[in-house]
Amino acid sequence: MDSILPAGVHAIGADRYHADQLRDVPTLSSTLARLVIDRSPLHAWTAHPRLNPDWEPTDSKTFDIGRAAHRAVLGDGGDWVVIPDDLLAANGAASTKAAKEFIADVRARGLTPLKSAEAELIERMAMIAEQALVENRIRLDPLRSELTALARVDGVWCRAMVDNAPEDPDEPLYDFKTTTNASPDACMRAVMAYGYDMQAAHYLATWKAATGEERGFRFIFQEKEPPHGVCVIELGGLTMEMAERKMRRARQVWAECLESGSWPCYPPGVHRVELPEWMAEKWLEREAAELERRGAPPRELVETALQWQAP
Repeated sequence: MDSILPAGVHAIGADRYHADQLRDVPTLSSTLARLVIDRSPLHAWTAHPRLNPDWEPTDSKTFDIGRAAHRAVLGDGGDWVVIPDDLLAANGAASTKAAKEFIADVRARGLTPLKSAEAELIERMAMIAEQALVENRIRLDPLRSELTALARVDGVWCRAMVDNAPEDPDEPLYDFKTTTNASPDACMRAVMAYGYDMQAAHYLATWKAATGEERGFRFIFQEKEPPHGVCVIELGGLTMEMAERKMRRARQVWAECLESGSWPCYPPGVHRVELPEWMAEKWLEREAAELERRGAPPRELVETALQWQAP
């Protein structure tokens, strides 16, 4: 590798970050840590650009809106380019040869291609997000966006690209996410479904090791569809404690796999699984309600109720 970055906070391009061209050893990101815990070490190996010789970057239309929204809200990251309307097919699809060539050129320059309607949507999102941040007394400094923290945590080299890190060390780190539903309950479900709790723990640990600063962490969720609602989320103490436990385990497994060169997948054997208790209770409650509507004998109703309430 031509250059090795020291521990600390760096302003580097997203391409270099995601290719993990940072140290003389592969580094652990929050995405890889989540794969280690939620899938297997082999899934993390497969997703790593330096470990997997067949790895290729993924460009998806699904990611384009998120990348462009980051640029608009954070004031940093990759710019977008509007695809000229006259290059599109009659139905508005980017399926013509000219549109495909334009898009390929834009992506080759590290930019994000958007249709004009999508660019207008991003601009509306940015305006609404700015108003919501002002109401929440949050100021995101564009010069402090997309900063990479690099440090050893528990002997493992870790990296974290922080969406925004205010210069004041008493301010939390911020991560911006686009979503379909930004209500607090939906945001919490997204945190659990996508392992964002582990991301928060990873970013905080890496940032502290890189800077010595004890920070808080907040997510800014914004809806991609009108009215583009915004919700600021901070995880509670118990949630963060469990996330830190998961991250310690991820670092341990990562270090062991790097040392041994062995990246196991799922454990062998037949795995017996059960429905969560709440799902079973919900079905039994439905059965009892149906029996009651049919005028079932009291004995049958009692037996179903006892089955539903059984430990």
